[in-house]
Amino acid sequence: MRTLKRLFQSFGRPRQSRLHPFDRAHGTDTGGLIPADRLRTPHPSSAHITAYYPMSPSRFQGAIDLWLRSPPTHPIEQHTFVDLGCGKGRALLLASELPFRQALGVELHPRLVAIARRNLCRWQAAHRDRCPTGVLQADAADLRLPPGPCLLYLFHPFAEPVTRRLINHLRSQQPASLDIIYFNPEAAALWLNQPEIRLLWSEVLPMSPEDAAADPVANPDDLCHGYRWTRPPNEPAEVQPRSIPQHSH
Repeated sequence: MRTLKRLFQSFGRPRQSRLHPFDRAHGTDTGGLIPADRLRTPHPSSAHITAYYPMSPSRFQGAIDLWLRSPPTHPIEQHTFVDLGCGKGRALLLASELPFRQALGVELHPRLVAIARRNLCRWQAAHRDRCPTGVLQADAADLRLPPGPCLLYLFHPFAEPVTRRLINHLRSQQPASLDIIYFNPEAAALWLNQPEIRLLWSEVLPMSPEDAAADPVANPDDLCHGYRWTRPPNEPAEVQPRSIPQHSH
């Protein structure tokens, strides 16, 4: 879970810009490192944005494979995929290639929303999407879940204050079928303290050689957690941290 530290250190180091093979192949703009202080807006939640940094395709596929093996309580075709803090939309584009009921990216920063929408238009023009897909400009912590089973995806997009709000907002909706993929789970303690949450996995996801060569700061030890929201709460639970499990072997 040292990716953010490595990102911040890397901003001060000169390096040659690398175009990720994903963007080279598809003519998209999903790469780059954008520190949190360049993503500030008047919205109060923007003070808790961590940074923009895209997920590698091989690790995204690894996370989806873990979820499919969990297994989900409903077929993938009945699930809505929701990327909270979707940034430029790389994970959203990858999800749209899968047979989800629909795929939705949620992003607060207007510039990232505009880039994600342009990427999605290019993606759809190439007929790569297999499900209805869209990008919503909104605070992820205020999102009303779509009806039916949902799979939330987070690449540690925001810090604990917004995570706390998100958990409490989800609780207020009493989701009947909700799974969560959380990569680089810096706020895992908040999730794991909730009585509704069951840990499905805690794994290190390998990167393909192609992704590793294109990624200047990836930490090979970063964890991916999978959670399942298992039951409506009987009473409100206080969001307090607890110890974080090590990855399984």
